[in-house]
Amino acid sequence: MEISQLPGLGPKRVEALRKAGLNSIADLLYNIPRTYLDQTKVTPIGNCRVGEKVVLIGRISRSGIVRGRKSRFVATLSDGTGEIQLLFFHAASFWARRIKNDTRWLVTGQVGEFRGLQMTHPEMQQLDDDEEFSGCIQPVYSISEACRDARMEQKFFRNLYKTVFKFPGLTLSGLCPRELTDYLHFAPVMQNLRTLHQPQDFPSIYKAKRELKVLELLPFCLRMVKRRENQKLRGHERQIDLGTVMATKAKLPFSLTRGQDDALDTIVAGLNGKKQFHALLQGDVGCGKTVVAMLAMMAVCGAGGDAVAETGMREQCALMVPTDILARQHYKSLKPFFDAAGLNVRLLVGATPAAERKVILGELQMGLADVVIGTHALFSKDVIFSRLGFVVIDEQHRFGVGQREALLAKGDYPDMLVMSATPIPRSLAMTLYGDLKVVSIKEKPAGRKPIKTRLVNASKREDMKKFICKEAASGNLCYWIASRVGSDDEGGARSVDEIVDELRAYIAGPGRAVLNGSTLKVAGVHGQMDEAERDGIIAQFAAGKIQILVATTVIEVGVNVPAANLMVIDQPDRFGLAQLHQLRGRVGRGDAQAWCFLMIPEGDAAESSMERLSQFSQTEDGFEIAELDLMNRGAGNLEGNEQSGAWVFRWFDWIADQELISQTLETAEHILKDRDAFDDAAREKIQAWYGEKEFANEDGVH
Repeated sequence: MEISQLPGLGPKRVEALRKAGLNSIADLLYNIPRTYLDQTKVTPIGNCRVGEKVVLIGRISRSGIVRGRKSRFVATLSDGTGEIQLLFFHAASFWARRIKNDTRWLVTGQVGEFRGLQMTHPEMQQLDDDEEFSGCIQPVYSISEACRDARMEQKFFRNLYKTVFKFPGLTLSGLCPRELTDYLHFAPVMQNLRTLHQPQDFPSIYKAKRELKVLELLPFCLRMVKRRENQKLRGHERQIDLGTVMATKAKLPFSLTRGQDDALDTIVAGLNGKKQFHALLQGDVGCGKTVVAMLAMMAVCGAGGDAVAETGMREQCALMVPTDILARQHYKSLKPFFDAAGLNVRLLVGATPAAERKVILGELQMGLADVVIGTHALFSKDVIFSRLGFVVIDEQHRFGVGQREALLAKGDYPDMLVMSATPIPRSLAMTLYGDLKVVSIKEKPAGRKPIKTRLVNASKREDMKKFICKEAASGNLCYWIASRVGSDDEGGARSVDEIVDELRAYIAGPGRAVLNGSTLKVAGVHGQMDEAERDGIIAQFAAGKIQILVATTVIEVGVNVPAANLMVIDQPDRFGLAQLHQLRGRVGRGDAQAWCFLMIPEGDAAESSMERLSQFSQTEDGFEIAELDLMNRGAGNLEGNEQSGAWVFRWFDWIADQELISQTLETAEHILKDRDAFDDAAREKIQAWYGEKEFANEDGVH
């Protein structure tokens, strides 16, 4: 049924609902109340106490708009025992049109006091003169301005849901199978939705909400537990080459931190086990994850066993990264160590020449290449491994499920290490990475100074340009981050090209006095550029031929320029904290003091973002920032490609409902173990519901 077929919904109201995101019956039913009013007991006004939340019934004795710096609507409610002022600071003219003298109202709110009793923005429900009041629990919905303009208030929605639930055979697609809700001793989903829209008591509201939250989280947990159980059935023994690992550690130009050593020990122990080993290595930008991954790959490449004795071929390793430039950087920095260990490492990216690519593919298939470092090119169909035993995925959040699966499928259930420079809050790791061994590195290499982060008001923009140009002229390279590629029609954020033009104009004009004869080169990069052109500009910046690089978030991974110790982020309110942390990690990669300046916009945007940006500026702890980002922006679409911050669930709250995670994980384990509780048809329906996918290699969706 379409919402346009519901009684009382003309074209204007249907359009208002669509603007509010309510496009179908399912959207309406899932639009559960934001809170509830306990109207089971009416309090005489004369008995009201300041601070109490009460329900009142009375008549409006006088009302009107009070003009001032900000107009407000004031109405006086009387019931014979006393009177109370009702104040409306927002939409004063709207309330003036709606609330008339000598009308009867049911009013719910918290009692305050200022020259007498008062309530600010109470919930209002008009009553007919002869209308009997029977106390009840009233749902309260979030109502958009479009709905208000179409005269769709609380009473309208309450009546609308009464109409919807009267339709015979009302159901929705994709609901949790009845066999599973019965097994869990949950009410059917439709019954819980009815409870929330037409509540009888608060215990039933709490129970219905909790069951909907669990059922929303349960598919994630079932998929994770299934993957974890599958891993226990797979894997093979290997002989770890600790000799090569120790020899390489001795040749490193630095000593590993304790965190790196502990992480390496944990990973090597897992690779040495009999079961398939999948792990998540997380740590802040610059903590040294790559060298740990290199040493782990060396441990595997030297693995022996019967297969090596018979074929003479070692196990192979693949390191997959999201960009060509990062792949080339890893290849350049790691190749000398692999060469010294007698291991053949190759680079395979999209731009690899055809003739060279053909040679590399042959070496991989024949087992002549031990390690390959590459990009998405690695999961192409023509890339065939002789004996792929270990897959390392850097910046794993940049790859989708299917891409990771395509690479894993090239081996016989290889071990896997995924790496992330964006630490993951514990609540998310438990749910979405519970089948991975979570390994964390919290220390940074010795000699790294903390990056100093400062908030700068947009009114200081000219001073900022002066400071940056002066520093860049002395050899301190600078990133200037833009939030947009193209121009902003609303006149807000500047684009990459606009900032490049702005800086060049400053250098050619007022900046000449600052530079004192020095010359500066400014260039810009963004994701819509030709990849070769972009990589070329970044290479010139790294070589010091470009002193100020204006960029979008295209540089947040895979760019390592130790001479760059300055960063300005334009409109930081447009980024999540985790993304700001990634960007900030591009500076401070050498021994010099690094600075990151957050250029705060003026106006409402500055006020709304000031608190979280202040919190960000006071810490470099990526794990703390991850928790702050989760609270501010939500979890994001963590199973797929996008992590923009949109709320994953309708009802489950990653912050408020964390205690449900471990409980739901246990529930998922019981469901999968208790196979005799379901017949074949029920199991098939349950598997279809929680989205179990059959891949060529079905164990990893990370």
